[in-house]
Amino acid sequence: MEILPRQRLDAPYPSLQYAGYVIGVLFLITLFSQLDRQLPALLVRPIRAEFGISDTAFSLLQGYAFSICYTLMGLPLGRLVDRATRRNLIFWGMLFWTAMTAASAFASSYTMLFIARMGVGVGEAVLAPAAYSMIADYVAPARRGRALAFYYTSLAVGSGASMLLGGWLLGAIPREGMELPMLGLLPAWRICFLAAAAPGIGLAVLLLTVREPVRREQGAKAETCSVGEFIAFLKQHRRTFARLLTYPALLAMIGYGMLSWAPALFERRFDMPTSRAGIILGLIIAVAGLTGTLFSGFLSDRWLRMNVEAARFRVSLVGTVVCAPMAVLWPLAGSATAAFVMLGFSVLGLSISQAAAPACIQEVCPNNMRGQAISVYLLIAGLLGIGLGPTLVALVSDHAFPNSSSLHYAISATVLPTALAAIWLCWSGLKPFATTRKAVRVSS
Repeated sequence: MEILPRQRLDAPYPSLQYAGYVIGVLFLITLFSQLDRQLPALLVRPIRAEFGISDTAFSLLQGYAFSICYTLMGLPLGRLVDRATRRNLIFWGMLFWTAMTAASAFASSYTMLFIARMGVGVGEAVLAPAAYSMIADYVAPARRGRALAFYYTSLAVGSGASMLLGGWLLGAIPREGMELPMLGLLPAWRICFLAAAAPGIGLAVLLLTVREPVRREQGAKAETCSVGEFIAFLKQHRRTFARLLTYPALLAMIGYGMLSWAPALFERRFDMPTSRAGIILGLIIAVAGLTGTLFSGFLSDRWLRMNVEAARFRVSLVGTVVCAPMAVLWPLAGSATAAFVMLGFSVLGLSISQAAAPACIQEVCPNNMRGQAISVYLLIAGLLGIGLGPTLVALVSDHAFPNSSSLHYAISATVLPTALAAIWLCWSGLKPFATTRKAVRVSS
């Protein structure tokens, strides 16, 4: 991998038009990456039936199979992001996870599907650290909150699109499956994985039109910092980073825990077909997630211009307070309509708070630490959120509420303590965040 030479730190920012184009390309790539990440939530019944597995075994397939590789590979790749050509890292990662998504469609056993999901995690591990780092170098600080928020909407839109696509396919494909050229008769769940893999090659070609940006805001030293220097920086500002790197993980536990099992809940509690629930959930996630994320970026930049203390981190507190009560209550609603409405408000608050996290990290880290900081953020969020979130709900469901109609109790029981802890972390982190931000700005 080519290591970049030291670059001019006073180079002007690219035009807003070109920066917008780059963010748009990264948006599409990240949206595509979300199709596979959320898709299995709609496929609980057919995959369980195919391989004869429990809720807990399925949750491991959906959670830790992906998240362990995604988070652990993110650490070395995050260091590489701080040194190498970020566009090329995304390019090769995308080709790899596309191949692994397609391989999921042909898995003949639970083990093979588990390995394919691990491969998807390896490929996607480079995307977020590289994309956030590139956007921060394309957009001036005054507009960065909105730019990062717009990019972050790809997560919500992608999650919603995966539900919409999966729900539509499950409804359109006959129960006995569909005959595909050269592949023969395939069941609906396998065709869904092929559909999620389809855009990969075209997006990889589109990525080649993006230029690598000049690195900026590197502090007193423009060189890549060592692991020891990075750890020393985290220790120096541990009161800030103990909260800033932990609260997104708790919110990820809430988000992945409830959304991974939402289609199954509507099927088991309200007798709603997964194909219909998937379409409704997809629309809710896309609309609420898009609205919350864009509002997060707007509010973040506005409060920054108004010199509100800990402006960007304060947005996290607002979103968490909106999300927490709705996330606890929606599974207990007496009707599907009420559950969908409350779930929408919980996704709205979750998006406001989660979208603020990358901008907060960029705000309190020098450029030569941003890739590593984002990787640590993704490591904690991945292990606790993507991995533990779905599995914890399944464990509580299988052991505390073994009746299949009691999934709603399992979701609420896991969300409540997690939500309270997230609120405390955001509230108690405001002053430490402001202190760290001031110290980093003085040294830059």
